Amino acid sequence: MAEYSEQDLRYAAEFRDEIHKEALAKVRATYPDIDSVIDQYPVEAYFQQIWDYPGQWYTIVAIPEEAGSRAKLIDKIVKDTIENYKSIEEDQKPPKVEDGYSNQEARSRVIKDTDFEELIAKYPACVIDYCIVKCEELDRGKNAHLNALTCTCQELFEADTEEDSWKYDLGKAIAKEISPSELFTSEDKKGELSYRKAFLYPPHSNNYNTMDFNKINSVLFPNGIDNLEVYKWTTDWSDYFDDGHEWWGTLCLTIYDKALDRFVVVMASATD
Repeated sequence: MAEYSEQDLRYAAEFRDEIHKEALAKVRATYPDIDSVIDQYPVEAYFQQIWDYPGQWYTIVAIPEEAGSRAKLIDKIVKDTIENYKSIEEDQKPPKVEDGYSNQEARSRVIKDTDFEELIAKYPACVIDYCIVKCEELDRGKNAHLNALTCTCQELFEADTEEDSWKYDLGKAIAKEISPSELFTSEDKKGELSYRKAFLYPPHSNNYNTMDFNKINSVLFPNGIDNLEVYKWTTDWSDYFDDGHEWWGTLCLTIYDKALDRFVVVMASATD
């Protein structure tokens, strides 16, 4: 690899900055909020070796050879910058709430796992609501988690009469991804309700222990935790969580098991 002096690199950097300013002006004509550009070429690429009289190689500052021309290089920088901006913009959009499910369609995605239902029935003091949901999306991203939560709400919150139903607005729900180890952690974060704490320490004490907690999860997640993708959701979008907001706490988790291609939704809210 050729070596360049600090002066050579300074000249190349100044030349590259001129290219970037011209490209940025074109970008900002459409996207005025963008303040920098994406250039795949490092400053060292802005040199060319030429053979010249009297039979010697010279290093000059120039457009990267692969770029073709100044105009093509600028067009490439503009294109890459806009594509990167659009990609970031798309990632930052809130997940779209799936409103196309009828109650029947949503509930058809709910899985009745006999083994789990028989096991959880042995823990009548458990205050956690569980729902297992089939994954039918090709894209297993945050939207798929939200759709699973939508199905759960229609399964658990909606009753035959409005008086008996929980009100909810998933357009207000915000999620952040957490690790599987954080999901099952025994660490006590003051003021925050964890999954383990919700199972073992409800407002009215039970006699459940860690073995019980592990037994439940071994049925829900028989392939271990390596294949789990977990999102933790805010809980200000439904009056289901009002009781827990009083003091004990609230919990809303969507857990996608890649091995089983299904979601487990965990929700909790209780008071004394």
